[in-house]
Amino acid sequence: MEGMSEARAEFERMFREQYAAVRRYAARRVESAAVQDVVAETFLAAWRRFDQMDGDPLPWLLGIARRVCANHLRGRERRAALRERLMAEPTAGQPVDATVDRELLTALASLREEDREALLLVAWDGLSNPKAAQVVGCSTGAFAVRLHRARRRLTRALNSQRTDDAAATDNEEGIVMHDAT
Repeated sequence: MEGMSEARAEFERMFREQYAAVRRYAARRVESAAVQDVVAETFLAAWRRFDQMDGDPLPWLLGIARRVCANHLRGRERRAALRERLMAEPTAGQPVDATVDRELLTALASLREEDREALLLVAWDGLSNPKAAQVVGCSTGAFAVRLHRARRRLTRALNSQRTDDAAATDNEEGIVMHDAT
C-alpha cells in the first residue's frame, strides 16, 4: 500500500506543477466550455497510465491532452452532423411547430449517445422496453432505468435551452431582470 501512496503523492505533485500548462494547451484547442472536461480527462488518463511515464511529464501530458482534444473535436463534429441529420429528417405523424422541433432536436443532439439511443429506440423506432433492451444488450429493468434517466436529461436540456432562449430574447428586447432577493 505504501507504493500506492508514493505514486499518488508523485502524481499530485505533477498535477500541481503541470495543471496550468495542460489547461493552456487545451484552451488553445477546444471551446472554453470544454476546457475543464478536457483537462480532467487528460489527468484521469495520465493517472491510469502513470506507471508508463518516463522523463519529463509535460510532453507526456500534452501528448495525452492532444488525443483527448482530438476525441472531443471529433465528438463535436459527430454531434453537429447528427443535429443536421435530425433537422433534415421528417418527423412522423402531425407536423410540429418548427421552433419546438428545432428545440427538441437540439436538446436531443446535446445528450450522450447512450441517452439518445434509448430515447430513439422507443420514440422513433417504436420498440417496447424489452425489445429495446435486447438491442442494447441489457435487461428490461436496466433499460427502463436508462430510458427514465434519458427522459429526465432530455427534459433538463429542453428547460435549459428554453431558459437560455428566453434570456437571449429578453436581452434583445432590452429587458433587464433583477433578482428580488
